[in-house]
Amino acid sequence: MINAQQISQKLQEQGIPFRTISHLAVFTAEQADRYVREENFVRTKNLFLTTNKHNHYYLVLIEEHKRLDTKRFRQLTGTPRLTFASPAELQEKLGLTPGSVSPFGLLNNRDHDVQLFVDRDVATAASIGCHPNDNTMTTILATGDLLRFLRQAGFSVQVIGR
Repeated sequence: MINAQQISQKLQEQGIPFRTISHLAVFTAEQADRYVREENFVRTKNLFLTTNKHNHYYLVLIEEHKRLDTKRFRQLTGTPRLTFASPAELQEKLGLTPGSVSPFGLLNNRDHDVQLFVDRDVATAASIGCHPNDNTMTTILATGDLLRFLRQAGFSVQVIGR
């Protein structure tokens, strides 16, 4: 599994500016805010969802204060009912545990069978903070750099919302 040190190395190799802040373990965006309150970046909720049959998986990034309109999301993606994936599915697909869900987890998705959807407000933000597959750190980088990095790693990035 790709860890924080490897993510840092990959970002450096691609010449992507970033910085990582170490802190106590956090399990929610609200908890993370305690340690990065003074930092200026879009705060997100990272939702790992699956269909009822558990045959399609989605990582959805939305601003932390928003709620996902699941009906609209299902219309956009053509999916049946959705539910949160289980901790076992999260571990299997992204190599992560609850509380450390991050777009960097896609680097652990060898089958590339998790689709990434990013809320337009997140995608257009200047910078973003994400766990580098470790919830004791927050990596801050330009949002556009993160999305390009994930595309270069072979993942499609679909922007949703107005």
